[in-house]
Amino acid sequence: MIINVERLPECKAILRIEVPEKDAKSERKVIVGLYASQAKIPGFRPGKTPSSIIEKRFKVGIESEFEERVVKQAVQQATESEKLDIIRVNEVRDQSHNPDGTFTATIELVTAPEFSLPDYKGIEVKVPVAEVTEEQLSESLDQIRERFAEYNDIEGRAVELQDFAVIDYKGSINGKAVGEVLPSAPATLAQNSGFWLRMAEESFLPGFCAGLVGAKDGDTRDISVTIPDDYPGEELRGHTIDYTVEMKGVKEQVLPELDDEFAGKVEAGKSLEQLRDSLRAQMEQQREGYRREIITNQVLDKINANLDFDLPQEIVMRETQSRVNDIVSSNSERGISEEEIVENQEKIIQTAGEQANLSVKTSFILEQIADAEDIKVSREELLGRVAEIAARNNTPVKKLTKQLEKQNGFGRIYNGLRIQKTLDFLREAASITEVDPEDTKD
Repeated sequence: MIINVERLPECKAILRIEVPEKDAKSERKVIVGLYASQAKIPGFRPGKTPSSIIEKRFKVGIESEFEERVVKQAVQQATESEKLDIIRVNEVRDQSHNPDGTFTATIELVTAPEFSLPDYKGIEVKVPVAEVTEEQLSESLDQIRERFAEYNDIEGRAVELQDFAVIDYKGSINGKAVGEVLPSAPATLAQNSGFWLRMAEESFLPGFCAGLVGAKDGDTRDISVTIPDDYPGEELRGHTIDYTVEMKGVKEQVLPELDDEFAGKVEAGKSLEQLRDSLRAQMEQQREGYRREIITNQVLDKINANLDFDLPQEIVMRETQSRVNDIVSSNSERGISEEEIVENQEKIIQTAGEQANLSVKTSFILEQIADAEDIKVSREELLGRVAEIAARNNTPVKKLTKQLEKQNGFGRIYNGLRIQKTLDFLREAASITEVDPEDTKD
């Protein structure tokens, strides 16, 4: 078989093939023989039907089988002789069974990107110190105490900072409803009823709580606040909202005593000391997960920054669509209207596209690192993960195994485990410096 490869941008390649007459006849003879051994033709014993009759009776099937075999052989030859890393056959066209007995065709391929890996071992990363301090442990215990707190009504005095104010409020901008001027503003920015507000500067909008200090149950206050420059919604920043606020009640938070009785309510049968030990272990585990995430992100960021190569755009587009669907679904669950989603569709698509490009690029990088380091997944590891998935979904392992076999699910699980092991390798190979948590915020 004669093949000619033309490499194209965006990880595509054109494979033009020609099967000489001799090779084409030989391949057809094999296929005709297979048909003859199985065909039941009246007047002929199985396997004794003349080839000419078989070729005439099953012409379409024989040609289809021939074309499939030839394309498969051509792709295999291109993989071996031209060192093409072929992801898939995108299209087969211009197939021709020529009068001279040759066969020609053009095959469009999607290939993996070609690039040389930069240094990926010993990448310098900074991570926060893992130790849990007594101060941090006490803060976590206080947060738990707040979950068990009681709230008593305060009679006869005005609201102060650190109290809880129960309020109704409604905002306007230059006399118009907030939603009318700022359609993208969250509903809670416009109005609310029976809202419990912790009287602290960081609560709600800057200056809102300060404007309520001194108000008593039943009082009404007019408060003007400006949305700060660090507010999540960029289009909302700088706008001044005039609020009318009615006090519906003032409450005082009463925290439970930090003792064994409290510990037993949090975790049955545990003393305060045991609760502290349990909480410390949980915090250390969370910090370790956070450290792993920081190491992973820094390593991948630095590897990505040193590489630039074409990506298969069809794969990127599929990943982009998947991420668009996720963003739309997430926004819908948060109560964002369909109209607002449509208005922001260009931004959604742009964000999804940027995420997809980075994700696809990183996947190819990790696969090449896995190849370079000969990282494999054992049968035991694969079956162990299948058992974990089955247990998590409360599904019998045999049933899940059959489902995975039908859907080529084992390949996806294998690839996922291989990527995880590659990330573990990169973390272990990184040069880690522990720093104060403040130095890793960026």
